[in-house]
Amino acid sequence: MTPKTLTSSPHAPTAAPRLEARGITVGYGDAPVIEGLDLWIEAGRITALVGPNACGKSTLLKSLARLLPPAAGSVLLEGADIHRLPTREVARRLGILPQSPLAPESITVGDLVWRGRHPHRQFGQRRTAADDEAIADALLATGTAELIDRPVDALSGGQRQRVWIALALAQDTPTLLLDEPTTYLDIAHQIEVLDLLADLNEQTGKTIVLVSHDLNQAALYASTIVALRDGRVVRQGPPAQVLDADLVAEVFGLDCVVVPHPRSDRPQIFPLGRRHLTQER
Repeated sequence: MTPKTLTSSPHAPTAAPRLEARGITVGYGDAPVIEGLDLWIEAGRITALVGPNACGKSTLLKSLARLLPPAAGSVLLEGADIHRLPTREVARRLGILPQSPLAPESITVGDLVWRGRHPHRQFGQRRTAADDEAIADALLATGTAELIDRPVDALSGGQRQRVWIALALAQDTPTLLLDEPTTYLDIAHQIEVLDLLADLNEQTGKTIVLVSHDLNQAALYASTIVALRDGRVVRQGPPAQVLDADLVAEVFGLDCVVVPHPRSDRPQIFPLGRRHLTQER
């Protein structure tokens, strides 16, 4: 299959975006990973950033979270330049779960998740009933309540990942950015986490942005797919408008068959490796 050149989707937000990148150039040192990128994140939706390794997904997420300042352009959080907002105010409005976060040595699960409440406390303020409720709800939602007194460094990779998600939930922000939240999880726990995020989105209107390497999971759970390659947005829009065989060939260099999911009609991708292309039907 010869990939065709794709352009950004005309799909545009129907309301003011929760997060917006305007012409941002971001990188490390003198090497830009993203250059002149425009992106909007619609409020109250689940947006999945997809693309090959080193295409700029994590760099973009860090820039949206104010962890990596752009060399040019601006990031707007609810219409305001995110770098001009007070740090505590940003932390109350936007939560971030980076890739492979590190916990302080010997910290317990309960103490780690408690840190998610810090943006809501004044200096010297004691722990409140609202804090306890938020922590308990986050632990229950992620299936980690029984781990509350365990040291984080004694947990399995999958358990640690769910605890970090609990911390992000306890922060209780209207916008949540997650870099590969299903890393280290088996398939059952992956779906549990994605179901949890979908429930939060539907029940509370939380805006969720996640980086995903699984196109099929992204198609099933996201309202909007943003496909990136070489630091640029190739296409953005609903899964059915974005994920087709031409897009997968353009972005990933992979031949595939795309069919509707039997329950939801959302696109599902079946890759065609070299062996599959040469096999007779």
